[in-house]
Amino acid sequence: MKRKHPLRRILLGTAATVASVVALLALKQPAGGQNVAGPPAGQAPPVAATAPSGAAGGQTVTGDVVDTQYGPVQVSVTMSGGKITAAQAVKTPNSGPRSDQIAKDSIPKLNQQAVSAAKVDTVSGATYTSEGYSKSLQSALDKAGAK
Repeated sequence: MKRKHPLRRILLGTAATVASVVALLALKQPAGGQNVAGPPAGQAPPVAATAPSGAAGGQTVTGDVVDTQYGPVQVSVTMSGGKITAAQAVKTPNSGPRSDQIAKDSIPKLNQQAVSAAKVDTVSGATYTSEGYSKSLQSALDKAGAK
């Protein structure tokens, strides 16, 4: 075939399109979809636990489990005098080694923000974890009767 033959261009265009579609279909999709409506079917929603917290005399409240694209997030807070005195993630995303590393890096920052600030900001590189953390934290505050 000649270099500028129309059939050659059609064949190259078709081959490029097929290769692109195959590459897109081969991309690995994250496990599960984002579901923040509630716990999976067959599981009871978590119950807020109230317990004394040592000398502080506060209450510990556990928020709802929030399913993110990379796994569940659940936060437990200790309240005293209407303020958060401690926060910790009970469940963190665990969809693989990268997810574990992101959670390991971001959860301490989110815990610190929950105690020291009125608003938890998104941690760079951990958007889904941060959003899930914020939603679970808000549900814990709602259960505790805080604003």
